[in-house]
Amino acid sequence: MSSLSRMKIPSALSELRRQQARWICAGTFAAATSLYAASPFVTLWSISSAIQSHDMHGLGETLRWGSVRDSLKTQAVSELLGEKPADDDLPEFGASFASTAVSNAIDTNVTENNLGEIVDHLVPQGQVTATFTPLAFVQRVHARFVKPGLFETSIVMPGHERETPLRLQMRIHAFQWKIHRIDLPTSRQPLMEASATQAHPPAITRH
Repeated sequence: MSSLSRMKIPSALSELRRQQARWICAGTFAAATSLYAASPFVTLWSISSAIQSHDMHGLGETLRWGSVRDSLKTQAVSELLGEKPADDDLPEFGASFASTAVSNAIDTNVTENNLGEIVDHLVPQGQVTATFTPLAFVQRVHARFVKPGLFETSIVMPGHERETPLRLQMRIHAFQWKIHRIDLPTSRQPLMEASATQAHPPAITRH
């Protein structure tokens, strides 16, 4: 074997190893991306299974309690106060009193010990099987990535078809997707519809 041939063999092996390394990196990246994209749906599946089996401990493990309470407080205060009237003489006092009362009520009642009662209020037991079987849940739910690390899902709750969907937002905490925001169903805002026809002005009668 000539010296030139001996030089080409190590060069070819080196190039082959570089190609193998690139393929391994590409395969690893594709696998990691696929697992990341599928991971929130796996969490949703476990949530639906926990609700169906009334496993409140398992469901509680998917909640970021502090963030969930804060989101419920914000929504409750907004629903309670609405728009402040322009002639309100004590807006600061009224808002502060309502916020404190709502905050205390949510801190007291939105806990893992009361989670079963909250779920039963949202989904009566007779409707759980029809709504939260894994297949039915996947068919009803609308889910999307808002941005990397933030996943949002919405579902129209039984008995609340005329209200807004229940919305959940999930973030990754300690390498696990957890619910950090809940928007409960509320009354839909009425849509202002313009009349397609305009009223004709009254006719002027001459005498």
